[in-house]
Amino acid sequence: MIPRRRVVVGAVVTVLLVGGLVGGWFAAASFQSPAQVAANAAPPPPGDIVATVTFGALSEQITARSDVVRESAASVQVAAGSGDQSVVTAVGVPAGSELRAGAVVLEVSGRPVIATTGAFPYYRDLVEGATGPDVEQLQRFLRDLGYRVGGLGEFGPQTAQAVRALYKDIGYEPTTREAPADELQTPGQNAPAPSTGDAVSEVAPTDGTGTDPAAPVDGTTGSVAPAAPAQLVVVPRGELVVTGSLPAVVGTTPDVGDVLTAENATITLGQGAVVAQAKVAVSVLPVLGEGMTATLSGPDGTVLDATLGAIPAPPTATGDEAAPVEVGVPLVAAQPIDSTWLGANVLTTITVSAVADEALRVPARAVAVHSDGTAVVQRRQPDGSFREVEVRELGRLGGTSAVEPVTADALSAGDEVKVE
Repeated sequence: MIPRRRVVVGAVVTVLLVGGLVGGWFAAASFQSPAQVAANAAPPPPGDIVATVTFGALSEQITARSDVVRESAASVQVAAGSGDQSVVTAVGVPAGSELRAGAVVLEVSGRPVIATTGAFPYYRDLVEGATGPDVEQLQRFLRDLGYRVGGLGEFGPQTAQAVRALYKDIGYEPTTREAPADELQTPGQNAPAPSTGDAVSEVAPTDGTGTDPAAPVDGTTGSVAPAAPAQLVVVPRGELVVTGSLPAVVGTTPDVGDVLTAENATITLGQGAVVAQAKVAVSVLPVLGEGMTATLSGPDGTVLDATLGAIPAPPTATGDEAAPVEVGVPLVAAQPIDSTWLGANVLTTITVSAVADEALRVPARAVAVHSDGTAVVQRRQPDGSFREVEVRELGRLGGTSAVEPVTADALSAGDEVKVE
């Protein structure tokens, strides 16, 4: 029988031998020579850098916003009425509709605001008997509408009748006021001279006996019944808005319920074709030129082709005010702009420089030029190798080249080319 002590010693020796072998193996596996360390630290061998061929336009573009308006636009101010507040109670001609001379564009506090033509706004209420250039302007407007006004420059009876007729035609009563007492005729006063166009008899009528039939016949002193106060026609300046010519298309008006103030008492009018004007930064003006192509992206998704009109000169500062940072550049659309675009602010893309309208596009570094002037690109084959394809380089812009293969179909969009 083997002694117990000898068995234990043998087991310990066996464990030590196995542990030494395992430890030696791990040490050998983890040990690296200096050469191995250097090899592991070296970068991997360089791979091929490729880019995908694309197709499209190669051009430099800038974007801007354009306002769509009428070719000729004007703003007219509505004068405040005589009441405490001037409240819009109706809109006679809504935005987008045609406004004609003599039409009621607004109703303010129940009174009409009439569209008129002239050279200047009215600066006072016009009362029957008044004279002046504003009276003549009103008369010319009335005469253009077909009303008879008598002599120009004086608000006489015929002009008063024309005003009454105008207000009747638009469905309102004219404003009147009592004549001042000093303008009323009293017994013993001479009758006032007739207004232009009036005709009166210079001989008093008689009954054939040489006496006035209205004179008392019994020797008593006759009495004259008081006459009713004379009513003078008045045209309040707040009931007239003036623009250079009509008809025009209404752009914006105050809304019903608005209390008119200096800020909102404005009506915008437009005439002529619908046009667009791009708002561009002054800093880009030097690169813009008349005739450059552009596109307008409308609110309905329609895209219109256009060209730039005359490029304005850069603005300068005036007095204490800094120079504007944006200017308007007119756009000439290739086809009429729909009136539904009016008032819109549309995206505009301006092509500053165009290399190619439609071409294959590759990175400029993918194009190599041989000593004989031949331009080539390296197209990757299905097996990963590269084949040289001869191309014509149409131009470069911003690190991209527009090319076309010398042999048809030798290079297509979606192919991969090596970038050197």
